[in-house]
Amino acid sequence: MVTLWAFQSIFAQYTTESFSSAKMGKKQKIGIYKPEKYSDKQTYPLLVVLSGETLMESVISMVRYYEQFDEMPKCIVVGVFDVPLEDIAITEEVGRPINESARFFEFVSAELVPYIEGKFPIGMKAIIGSEQAGFLLNYYMISPKPVFNTYISLNPVTVPRMGDQFAAVLAEGTAKRTFYYMATSDVENKLNYDTALRFEKSLRSTPAHESVEYHFVDMKGQSVNAAKIEALAQALDLCFDVYKPIGAKEFKTKMETLSTGVFEYLEEKYNTIEKYFGIKKKPLLNDIMADYTAINSTADWESLKKLSKYVEDNGYGKTAMPQFFMAEYYEKTSDYKKALKTYQKAYTQANIDFITGDLITERINRLKSGGKK
Repeated sequence: MVTLWAFQSIFAQYTTESFSSAKMGKKQKIGIYKPEKYSDKQTYPLLVVLSGETLMESVISMVRYYEQFDEMPKCIVVGVFDVPLEDIAITEEVGRPINESARFFEFVSAELVPYIEGKFPIGMKAIIGSEQAGFLLNYYMISPKPVFNTYISLNPVTVPRMGDQFAAVLAEGTAKRTFYYMATSDVENKLNYDTALRFEKSLRSTPAHESVEYHFVDMKGQSVNAAKIEALAQALDLCFDVYKPIGAKEFKTKMETLSTGVFEYLEEKYNTIEKYFGIKKKPLLNDIMADYTAINSTADWESLKKLSKYVEDNGYGKTAMPQFFMAEYYEKTSDYKKALKTYQKAYTQANIDFITGDLITERINRLKSGGKK
């Protein structure tokens, strides 16, 4: 009780419920975390944590950690607690959910997820589990209509002969992106480790479709618990990589090398975020400035014109930015009359970042005096 109280005091947005499941014929304890400043006007990725008692707190902590750096969107996290082993175990002989595990499997996809979708606006859906639950989650991939498109399997207790069946699904691909991550370690876990390696080898027997982002990490030499925490952090980091602000490495390797289409890089990044996660993210000022810098470096002035319209339509219309970018476009393409007029319009609007009244005045005076740059 003390532990639960401490957990709830740290994460004030966390609640528990006793879910009455018709599929299982019993009540199932679940925990629901919703982020700070939650709004039903915003869409959120859903992370379902099957191993709630061991992973839920870690998942919430990592989500909150990445959120503060804008490296992950705010998420709804749902944990399933106190699940008996027979509800999640897959036996070697049968190789699929049966009896209790089949009922639990249906509870998650047919009851729990729709229930959460009825409470919150949900975008992408991920499932996370370890040990027996870490293997069970693979079976959602081979459902006729998969509920999830992101799978994070930590130290799974596998049935190696089933690898070929899952490999066929990964090879076929889906209309939307599928993210798959598995990690295992060997310390005091040798038998499970060896079977997991055999299972993973079967998964790679057929190349994955281009719509599938596949990761396997062999954490040999690490303890199971340390490996699970490190793997969880890595999986979330990789899954939401495109969501991160543009950093120095991305700028240097992916933007600075472009000769044309600099604007399209930024546009595609945010289109991909919406496609992958179901989130309409306002372009970060950091990313806009990175694109602007790359445009000036390559002298891709058509991209500057497009960027002007893009920022106007995506949250910056009340600032001087759209008009300043358009004025600079006119200036760089030698239409000085339009450039002067547009800089004057930008001057009447709110300053943002380096675009200040002083800079705009300097540009206006330079054009009035016949100066060109």
